[in-house]
Amino acid sequence: MTLNKIPKENHQGFQEPAEWPEGIIPRIQKQVRHKEFVRSNPHLDKVMLGIEDAARLLAKGDVFSSYFSPNVDLITTSTIHDQPLGELRWTYEETVVRAVGSQYHIPTDYWVYGDMEPEARKANIRAMMQGTKWFSHQLADTSTKIIPLVSGVNREEREICYQTFDELDASYCAVYGAQYFGGSMGDGINKLNNYIRNIVSEYPVEGVMLIGLQSADYLQRLPPEVVAAAGQRWIYQSGLRELSIEETRNQFGQWKQLPESQLGRGIATLGSFTASNEVTA
Repeated sequence: MTLNKIPKENHQGFQEPAEWPEGIIPRIQKQVRHKEFVRSNPHLDKVMLGIEDAARLLAKGDVFSSYFSPNVDLITTSTIHDQPLGELRWTYEETVVRAVGSQYHIPTDYWVYGDMEPEARKANIRAMMQGTKWFSHQLADTSTKIIPLVSGVNREEREICYQTFDELDASYCAVYGAQYFGGSMGDGINKLNNYIRNIVSEYPVEGVMLIGLQSADYLQRLPPEVVAAAGQRWIYQSGLRELSIEETRNQFGQWKQLPESQLGRGIATLGSFTASNEVTA
């Protein structure tokens, strides 16, 4: 069943593109060193926290603003390891997001791999999009903004996401890219680059948050729609495990300038030059 398109001005789950996250976003965990790094860090305005770590925070009687910092925006995400992801319930996820007080949330991730049966992939993408719509309505009474994921190994599968984007009037989305690196994947950056270029050519998205990649060399190859990069590369680039917290903050501030300068600057795709892209349902 197709839902009516939800006008942006009446829908609290989304906001104007200029207000969406940009730049290098550290993915953090509930750890003392991470807490010390975030607190009073002049080089930070947003961080990402997995839903599991957000739940651990709450289990100790804390919320993000008290444990980490009240002056840093929090992006919670359901992009976590497969096992707990398969056990995650939407209502539980919602409870955690509400309680921890995140400004943005990436909801209801389901695994979608190329070696899965096509119908299984489609079923998971449909479930992910149903969850995205559910969250956008459930959190409409909060200040938490929903960032939808896009997934699918081909356009037919990604069209399921695009239909939901139309219904929610979404112009900003997240792409999980960590699976393109490590193991036997090989040639990961070229495959990820092609994947994102397909997305921005198929649908008029104005901003993309890439999760799992923060390399300046790789980010410069991506299309200009990629405006944010979340991940854990910051941990060793900042010397978190070796330096003092003050030194770590300063080194992070120096390092992030280069990868941030590559965001939003890549070679444009053909879709970037068209006024609109026609998408078939």
